[in-house]
Amino acid sequence: MDNLEKLWRIVDVNQNRLSEGLRILEEIARLYLENETLTLRLKNLRHALTLQDTASNCHLLFSRQADTDIGAHLKTVDQSKPETLFSLISANAKRAEQSLRVLEEFAGLLELGLDTSIYSRGRFELYTLEKDLAAILLRKNRRDMIKGLYVAIDVDYLAGRDIPRVTKEVLEGGCRLVQLRAKTASARQFLSLALSLKELCIEYGAVFIVNDRLDIALACGADGLHLGQTDLSLSQARRLMPAGSIIGISADSPEDAASAQAGDADYVAAGAVFPTQTKLDVLYGGLSGLKAIRQVVNIPLVAIGGINKSNYNEALQAGADSLCLISAVLGAPDIKKATSEFMTLVEAEKND
Repeated sequence: MDNLEKLWRIVDVNQNRLSEGLRILEEIARLYLENETLTLRLKNLRHALTLQDTASNCHLLFSRQADTDIGAHLKTVDQSKPETLFSLISANAKRAEQSLRVLEEFAGLLELGLDTSIYSRGRFELYTLEKDLAAILLRKNRRDMIKGLYVAIDVDYLAGRDIPRVTKEVLEGGCRLVQLRAKTASARQFLSLALSLKELCIEYGAVFIVNDRLDIALACGADGLHLGQTDLSLSQARRLMPAGSIIGISADSPEDAASAQAGDADYVAAGAVFPTQTKLDVLYGGLSGLKAIRQVVNIPLVAIGGINKSNYNEALQAGADSLCLISAVLGAPDIKKATSEFMTLVEAEKND
């Protein structure tokens, strides 16, 4: 093999690594995330970076000597297989980005006569695609956690009590979906609590959602935001929240729920399913209202209002994916025990 063939061999190896890495990212976007826009962007990039002319492809093919590649069997100490989709995305994006950098450098050699700008543009496009893909996966993972028990930490209901300690008991009881609700707290009080609860949720692997306040959600780095019908619009919140965030919407009617789904909400909350004195700002919709909303949306549906051990199964049977509780958990003598018991009941009902 002469020196020119060796240069084409380098191009061939990196073109192959590039295509393989991009194809794996494309399959995640297409078949796992089912995101048409992202899939098309990755597909277009993969095709744009493929050498199309016959002469170049002949050089690539005839310079290939996979059986004599001295690096084929070399392994580094930390060369382990990705264990999560996030690490799989990162590994293959880096694989493709590194190949693009190699191709960009070698394409500038006169002997090869390739266009370096194609690889340079592709590399920067891939940086953005990697970020977008990771954000969409993060949002999906958070949305997938809108199920089972959802506890709203209501500061007004818990007046005078240690909010972080109460939240810790909820988390120790197994709940992995927590919302902070502080209708009468000052912005500083709300943010201070939000920062504390966010740290606790990170520790326990729970999703942390802020009620109503976009500014607090942004300041504390919340995983999501919950909005009512009179709060900031869904479109405005989506524009300002980080790409991986989830946004839930309170729905008083099937029309509200359908509008929220069409506006790209991650879940809708319907209630009050049963009479409640905890959330006086929630309209009473009953089980019939919950069922009507279930008929018009396929995103996660959260039931709220008056839910306890005697009626929780009715809400689940009416179509709720998740039950948002306040007094049934926070008003219990043993919050950790009450949370654990509800977790067991809901899980058993779901598996029945």
